[in-house]
Amino acid sequence: MKLSDFKLKQEKREKKAFYSSDFGKPILDLYFGFKGIVPTNPTEWYQTMKFGAGKGVEESMLKVLKDSGFVAEDYDQKTHGRIEIEREGVRINGYIDAITKDGLPIEIKSINNKNQFDIAKYEDGKPRENYVGQLAIYMDALGVDTGYLLVSSIDGLNYFLFECKKIGERKYKCKDTEVDLDKEYKRWSKLYSGNIEKDIEPKATEYLYKYDINTIDWNKLSKTAISKARNNHAVVGDFQITYSPWADKIIEMQGTQRGYTEDEIKFIKEKTKGFSVK
Repeated sequence: MKLSDFKLKQEKREKKAFYSSDFGKPILDLYFGFKGIVPTNPTEWYQTMKFGAGKGVEESMLKVLKDSGFVAEDYDQKTHGRIEIEREGVRINGYIDAITKDGLPIEIKSINNKNQFDIAKYEDGKPRENYVGQLAIYMDALGVDTGYLLVSSIDGLNYFLFECKKIGERKYKCKDTEVDLDKEYKRWSKLYSGNIEKDIEPKATEYLYKYDINTIDWNKLSKTAISKARNNHAVVGDFQITYSPWADKIIEMQGTQRGYTEDEIKFIKEKTKGFSVK
């Protein structure tokens, strides 16, 4: 038995509706999902470890909420948390992690305990926009003005509870993070009617895998980002492409390739000469 022989069988599901967790996802990822395009960069077996750990956090926090009397003992996400709504002509489905006894949704999320940057954001009162957006959809579906975002690191050493409020028509705020559901619903509607139904592939320019090295202000980048670029360990671009299940396909659509060429590396090193002592 060798690690290189490990495989992961993934269930193929037909996407017929938008999911609450689709909030903020790139247009191309949504389009490819609806069209059933086979991912060029599927999830590797070892990447499922974090999914399992995240599920464990969700289950543990749900038990705590039940034991604390905030959520009914018999609450079941699949049975009681299912939502099916229609907004701007598109179907939206989802499952609410928990609902308080007085009918308020709770979204439970886990974070990597090694991701200090992410943890610092939560400490500063800036939860991730896509998490707030997902919770906002549940609030909209239930017709309530209050919801809760409960976040914990996998090791349980960092945990946060944010009360989220409706602050306007389809607008919601969770501490310092605001989301506009009207804007997102209309983005989905435009994609569905203009591309998915008409089988027209969206342009691959919403996010860029690799920025034009001639337009980057290298003096504004962190030393870590510069070092990775100089050593061709990472490009300067939008993270949405890097983490897409169709990353290679999108990179090809953008007419580029993985990493930097020798000429690009030469240019970058010239532009960032002496960066480590600045």
